[in-house]
Amino acid sequence: MHENGIVTAEQVRGAIRPDTALVTVMYANNEIGTIQPIREIGAVCREMGVPFHTDAVQAVGHIPVNVKEDNIDMLSVSAHKFHGPKGIGVLYAKRGTILSNVIEGGAQERGKRAGTENMPAIVAMAAAMKEAVETMDAVNAKIIPMREKLIEGLEKIPHSKLNGDRNSRVPGTVNFCFEGIEGESLLLMLDEEGIEASSGSACTSGSLDPSHVLLALGMPHEVAHGSLRLSICENNTDEEIDHILRVVPEVVSYLRNMSPVWEALESGEKPHLI
Repeated sequence: MHENGIVTAEQVRGAIRPDTALVTVMYANNEIGTIQPIREIGAVCREMGVPFHTDAVQAVGHIPVNVKEDNIDMLSVSAHKFHGPKGIGVLYAKRGTILSNVIEGGAQERGKRAGTENMPAIVAMAAAMKEAVETMDAVNAKIIPMREKLIEGLEKIPHSKLNGDRNSRVPGTVNFCFEGIEGESLLLMLDEEGIEASSGSACTSGSLDPSHVLLALGMPHEVAHGSLRLSICENNTDEEIDHILRVVPEVVSYLRNMSPVWEALESGEKPHLI
């Protein structure tokens, strides 16, 4: 993996072995927002005869996804990521893909998962996906300028770093590291100012460990601890972005001024890492 979080098709090619049964790659990362070269990776898998699955939870409804053009055999989606109900998702499988049964018994889901389907959630997911795809261009035309304003504002904070690829990223995800502070303290103070954020993925929000994604990118442990993830959507406003850009620098400065780690960095006792 490169520093920007991108896995190249050639890296995937080099990792495939004669006994490789499946390749699975996230379409877009849920913490840093980096979009992977799925079409190229899928082409390598097709060439080498290996089934290809992508976790497209962060992508569907936000960027164009085409299972045929992207050479995708299987694709996972979760409704809550495009304003559908929580607890419902879908697995697309290309015709002819062999899948093991999840729950044996009845003939529901073509015999793959026995049990009565949650029809209200399924219908709601379909409606939410339809709306997300139909309004994608208009929504992104609003979100992307807010995202860029947020990135450009946070980059002005000394010893800060945008995580993930600068250009190949989903419209609404911004992830930064601020040297000399801890993410937990940052989140608590932002919460008091009405800013809801995370220091990693929502899936690991109960953990105090630094993000495994940032560590995999080569981020030093002490820097990865000071991460901030912000997600924006079409319901956010420019005024809210301005509020974030007023509050975050103040909170980062406050936390640094009371941090012995920051004091050691500023005195030259320790070198700055970002």
